[in-house]
Amino acid sequence: MNGLSPEQREVVELPLAPLAVTACAGSGKTLTAIHRLAAMRSAFEDDHGLIALLSFSNIAVETFRAGYHDLMRAEGGHRRSMAVEIDTVDGFITCNVLRPHGHRTMKASRTPFLVEGGEAFLSSFKVYDGSISHPIRDLRARVSGPDFRFEVGRGSKFVPPANAKASIEKLGKSGAYTHDLGRYWVLRTLREQPDILRALVRRYPHVLVDEAQDISAEHQAILELMVSKGCQLSLIGDVNQGIYDFGGADGKFLNDYHGTAGVTARRLTVNYRSVPAIVEVANALAGTNDAAHRAAPEGFSGPHFITFKKGEEDKAIAAFASLCDHAKIDPKDAAIVCRSVEWSETWSGADSDQGQGVVRTFANAVLQRERQRRMGDAYNSCCVAIAGLLTDDQHDCLVHMKRPLDEQFRGIRRLIWDFVRDCETGLPSGSLKALSEWHPLLLVRCKQLLQALSRDFGLTFYRPAFLDGAKHLKSHLNSSHWACAK
Repeated sequence: MNGLSPEQREVVELPLAPLAVTACAGSGKTLTAIHRLAAMRSAFEDDHGLIALLSFSNIAVETFRAGYHDLMRAEGGHRRSMAVEIDTVDGFITCNVLRPHGHRTMKASRTPFLVEGGEAFLSSFKVYDGSISHPIRDLRARVSGPDFRFEVGRGSKFVPPANAKASIEKLGKSGAYTHDLGRYWVLRTLREQPDILRALVRRYPHVLVDEAQDISAEHQAILELMVSKGCQLSLIGDVNQGIYDFGGADGKFLNDYHGTAGVTARRLTVNYRSVPAIVEVANALAGTNDAAHRAAPEGFSGPHFITFKKGEEDKAIAAFASLCDHAKIDPKDAAIVCRSVEWSETWSGADSDQGQGVVRTFANAVLQRERQRRMGDAYNSCCVAIAGLLTDDQHDCLVHMKRPLDEQFRGIRRLIWDFVRDCETGLPSGSLKALSEWHPLLLVRCKQLLQALSRDFGLTFYRPAFLDGAKHLKSHLNSSHWACAK
């Protein structure tokens, strides 16, 4: 507590009640949320309930878990110090609602499982917008009053509710759901199974949401259902720092909650991270009056604005390098941060997808491994490719490959990791000629991997994947060599 500012300390020491904290960038939201969680847990008298601290990214969750653990260890803990749950919002609703109870609403005979969109069996699930059919992975369900509206594609084309619900329920009966449709099924489960909602609130009577500006309309509807049954909700965030506006998060819930009757409202107005020149720009853009804690540093610092046209990324990078050189900043300490994965891949020199079907996914894994140095993404791509060859009764294996739950799947995970890492015996190197060298070698090694998975772990694959791999691993590569070849 000695490291807290007066503003932060006031938030931490407030009574156990609904709370809304709007905080500027660099104001110590994470530190404040961790200490507030500890204070809430200490004051909480219900031995059967838990307090949930939720955020929107795995990195944030790991930061909170490590910070809370360190705080408890430093303070010696107390008898209820570990009776908290720290997770992402989607992880929280998936683990507590969708997986254990969603199958009844979905009319599925198995535990619901997440699909990434590249699974082969999804090709039979489409949604008709009145003129053409779209892949089910592109369908989005948005809260609209007590019901939903449905849209598809980048243009957010309207889909008639009857068509959308028929497609969603067809997919739901298989037990599968996409990221967007998971929240749809959670809402339906809580509305159609009120006992589950009451049990959820009984288990989590207090919920604290960090980065609350990123709460979407669907998340808001779920949280409001919990509040309606007695859950005390606290929000911490900054309406000017939203990054999930593409998913419908506009900060309105946080802004409105700040003025809701019965909710204690506080602000954190001191930026401990940025130099004064940056804070001045942020204030001008956001219409705020936040204070900078840091003194202006010596040397070259502050905001700089340049423009560039599409296709002139190299020009912008050269200007950035020139600024770093002028400021005497080591390139190892500099970074270009992009808002979208597409932009990040473009700026890092990634190439367009190569191949088709399963081969395309394996090809992406090679680019991720060798061009972008993203081994985790390469592993996930290989998992999607392998899952695409599984028989229909094993579609949920992809979930376990990525998040092993028992010894069997940990062994599968190790085998796939070995395949991804080793270009000599596993996923072939991207320096090979695509059509004449890489693809035939992939076919041989993929057969060996599938045979090992079948022999050692009992997975079953489509027979042609073993006997006629060219049929399922058909290659339509864009060039004779990999773009990542030296």
